[in-house]
Amino acid sequence: MSQRFPEGVDTSDVSAPSLFELARVYLGISLMGFGGPNAHLALMLDEVVERRGWLTKERFVELMAVTNLLPGPNSSEVAIHVGYTQRGWPGALATGLAFLLPTFFMVTGLAALYFRFGTLPEVESIFWGLQPVIVAIVVSAGIKIGRAAIDTPGQLALAGVGAAVSLVSGPAIIVAMVIAGVLFAGMGGRREGQSSRNTIGALALQASAGSATAATAALPATALTVFLTHLWIGAVLFGGGYVLVALLEPYAVDQYGWLTSAQFLDGVALTQAVPGPISTLSAFVGYAAAGVPGAILGTVGIYLPAFAAVLLTAPRLERLRDVPVVKAALRGVVPVAAGAVLGVGASLVAAGVRDPVAALLALMAFVAAVWKKVPALWLMGVGLAFGVGRALFG
Repeated sequence: MSQRFPEGVDTSDVSAPSLFELARVYLGISLMGFGGPNAHLALMLDEVVERRGWLTKERFVELMAVTNLLPGPNSSEVAIHVGYTQRGWPGALATGLAFLLPTFFMVTGLAALYFRFGTLPEVESIFWGLQPVIVAIVVSAGIKIGRAAIDTPGQLALAGVGAAVSLVSGPAIIVAMVIAGVLFAGMGGRREGQSSRNTIGALALQASAGSATAATAALPATALTVFLTHLWIGAVLFGGGYVLVALLEPYAVDQYGWLTSAQFLDGVALTQAVPGPISTLSAFVGYAAAGVPGAILGTVGIYLPAFAAVLLTAPRLERLRDVPVVKAALRGVVPVAAGAVLGVGASLVAAGVRDPVAALLALMAFVAAVWKKVPALWLMGVGLAFGVGRALFG
């Protein structure tokens, strides 16, 4: 009896890779994946398309394009989609978990060490050099996202709204993103009838879920609260890992007090220092709130919408790419997200830039990131060198 695959699975190659092979390849990509989402995607292109021929280049680029229309960490969603095209849902789980778990374990282990030894003077000196660099990287990420997403004065105004809301009332930024998405979906889908109504309904459902999550604000920092908060953020996470930084900081620092601003910056630095997806910042925040259970549930909360998005879209991938109302909604959501990244970067300046030397380091890192396009990992290496120098020589 011949094997049957779900709709959306590429059956053109009868010698599809085994689940073990899928997991092995993506484990290697995760362990080599320094440098953020673009570096991850470049590694996937090399391993999946050029070395093994599991997908054509055109098909891989199509997967990349469609993940930009879905909530969740982009490079992780591409990994999940690739697994699905080869072996259906078992393949999606194999590639998704192999890509995620190494970084999760590293970040959780580093979080445990950080909260045990992070107050030592030598350790604080090292992070003194990293914090201003992270501030510069976050602000530069907001500018880069904005350059790619903002085409009109209206979108520029939305970015300004995103920055202002993130500075005044951080948790409200998600509501602002949903409202912008609803408005743009309505304008872009007037001639799409039911398609527009369905998209607006989905966004409204996200807003309702956000209200339910906000109702947990009075609860103590329990693992359940961590899960619900990360689940809500994961459901509206458009624009990449640095948007997660912007969405998570108001909850982790301002609303729940799981971390100080300086500790949050240190968490971003740790997730940047290890290979794999930056979205495992959720493990650091979850550990701060509720130990290992919090790290697990925070990560599950962020990634559950990504796996669900693949379940819903993989069988109809080509059609989703051409739905006007989805594209229209993102034209409202992403500028607000870009502004939020800028706003959060500005709000972290006080915690990360504490003296003239740190200010100079932040300025140099910002110029290098925006105008010279120096990779974030290199900039962090410079910050680390400054921090080690301060620890050794005072």
